Amino acid sequence: MRTTKQIILLGFNGTGKTTLTRKFVESEISRGGKVLVITPDYSEWNNLEVTRLDKPTDFDYIGARRYVWEDERILKKINAFWFDGLIVFDDCRAYLTTVTSPELKRMYIRRRQKMTDIIMVGHGFTDVPPQAFTNASEFILFKTKDNVNRRKNVILNFDEIAEAQQRVNKESDSNIHHYEIIKT
Repeated sequence: MRTTKQIILLGFNGTGKTTLTRKFVESEISRGGKVLVITPDYSEWNNLEVTRLDKPTDFDYIGARRYVWEDERILKKINAFWFDGLIVFDDCRAYLTTVTSPELKRMYIRRRQKMTDIIMVGHGFTDVPPQAFTNASEFILFKTKDNVNRRKNVILNFDEIAEAQQRVNKESDSNIHHYEIIKT
């Protein structure tokens, strides 16, 4: 089994989140893998084919597709039929609640067995479901105005993340696209 990652990628608009996420997507495609980008609406990632994920064969593809969020029932299908690839929850605050669903929690916990990398993208710490922090393998921090202290009880290496966020926010005053990667 390959090593998998669960990345939390944070930063407000214009800092470079999507540009960096596209690099992860391109890397997965170049290795012959598959990517599912979940978005809150049709205006984002419109260079990717839309998939409905209605039947098991909809999960059998190579390359990248996007799913436009309708409701949490899709997580049950993803858990049942997704295997070996990258899932991006882009702007997850728009559709994931602060209470982590059992299906999403299962996705975090079983990612190694399912050979699935997960990227949770949000504008700030409170835009990502709390359970995601417990299972994160790395953080990618761009400038954010959200207070890291709001997730103090779920970030395992909180002091390191808080210090990194302060550095990033300060450096971003002169370079808006500055970011740091912190492995947990």
